[in-house]
Amino acid sequence: MSVGIVGYGVYVPRQRIATEEIVKVRESKRKDLNELIEKIRYGLLLKNKAIADFSEDTITMATEAAENAVLMAGIDPSMIGSVTVGTESKPYAVGSTARHAASFIGVKSNVYVTDLEGACNAGMQGLEIIKDQILSGEIEYGLAIGSDVAQAPEGDPLEYACGAGAAAFILGKKNVLATIKDTAPYSSLTMDFWRREGSPVPRHFGKTTVEAYITHVVGAIINLLKKNRDLTLSSFDHITFHQPSGYMPLKTCKTLLNPALLIQDKELAERIKLTQEDIEKKVMPWLKVLEIGNTYAASTLIGLASILDKSNPGDNILAVSYGSGAYSIAAWIKVEEKIKEKVGIVPTVDEYINRRKEINFQKYKENIKERLARIKRRLSYPTRIIGEIEPLGKEAIEATLCDGCKRIYYPPREKCLEFECKGPIMNKVFPRRALLKSFRKLAPKEKFTLNYSIIRDGKIILVDCDLEELKENMELELVIRRLDYEGEDGLIIYGPTYRPAFRRLTYPY
Repeated sequence: MSVGIVGYGVYVPRQRIATEEIVKVRESKRKDLNELIEKIRYGLLLKNKAIADFSEDTITMATEAAENAVLMAGIDPSMIGSVTVGTESKPYAVGSTARHAASFIGVKSNVYVTDLEGACNAGMQGLEIIKDQILSGEIEYGLAIGSDVAQAPEGDPLEYACGAGAAAFILGKKNVLATIKDTAPYSSLTMDFWRREGSPVPRHFGKTTVEAYITHVVGAIINLLKKNRDLTLSSFDHITFHQPSGYMPLKTCKTLLNPALLIQDKELAERIKLTQEDIEKKVMPWLKVLEIGNTYAASTLIGLASILDKSNPGDNILAVSYGSGAYSIAAWIKVEEKIKEKVGIVPTVDEYINRRKEINFQKYKENIKERLARIKRRLSYPTRIIGEIEPLGKEAIEATLCDGCKRIYYPPREKCLEFECKGPIMNKVFPRRALLKSFRKLAPKEKFTLNYSIIRDGKIILVDCDLEELKENMELELVIRRLDYEGEDGLIIYGPTYRPAFRRLTYPY
């Protein structure tokens, strides 16, 4: 039996900023500022960026995307035998992002966990690894995640594109909603983009990436067609590429309007040819980069998820990744009848895109400053809203609170990680759904109150909302977010927070 997608899910942060707002500040001294904004808006096709807030990082985004994938698949997380996370923005240089995401969604200990770093290709690499593990018989189900809070130097053109987001895919052989028919790679040593050890942001050779991108994306497609002699590019109903901008995929498509200029093999050149109608109908609808920016390792997978959200049984999909360094994977995916039962169980890509809160440049600047800080002693939220809740339903999680270390452990532990710590520790139950009974913003004099203390005292922390959006008895849902840093080089503390209910959750476990 072939391997296919059993469930998938995405996550896009709520905060958005218009790209031109950043350009206006960074390029304020340019005489041709208006022309530059027009070029970015209509040439590069960059419109908005998704921005992770102070409570979010690669791990928390991967967790929500993975929760959605599990819920769509309708399987117990204990059935997952391997978890991969592709990212170039790991919260820990040493410390498993994949194990964090696995633990946060309830995956047990008898599982392979793998962190992948293949630049923006890393999410698709995970999909390929999981597929092969299933085909080998090593595992029954596997989870591949791409998640990134994209980084860029301030004022660099890369800053205008980079966004944040995550996508997760559960693969298996049973009840698949789409079959992975075949994949093909293309790679070479082309260092157009890199980030040295210890550097907080990447560097690049600018326009070199355009040539590298086209060469590797087209190369992977050619290798896929060579493996499948009856396949042509026009055979596909939907096509998505990695999206560093809207310009790059469309530039690649334009080279394929007349591929004979690139390929000497006439038969192959004819099979890889696109038409202008193909570009408009099969490629352009899936350019999500316009609304959320370049989500790096999540980009191709979010594009694939957006296609699956609106596809029909029998549709053929081509998804081609790209990661600088350089590496592409072309995947041929065929949609099955099961898709009709699956779409709508969890929020779609467009529903996450439409769940948005516009922020100004000052708020954006605060987020960037926190991300690029080399030494982080505490995680300091600009404003915090706390509340009291009443459980709704039976689903709940447990976390351990250690009063000796003022630390929260999720999932719960039997004892503190600190060997000499005397505690005491206690387990606390947090409902997955709840009604908001009261709420308030912390006063300035409470600025240094630990999130640990708030949670220990029976209150909850509210995220993804402003005070004026809240009202008593509104429904909330639990989400895992980062709560604190322990000094300059200690642990990142993750735990339960709540937001106004967004997802339609029915837990299969």
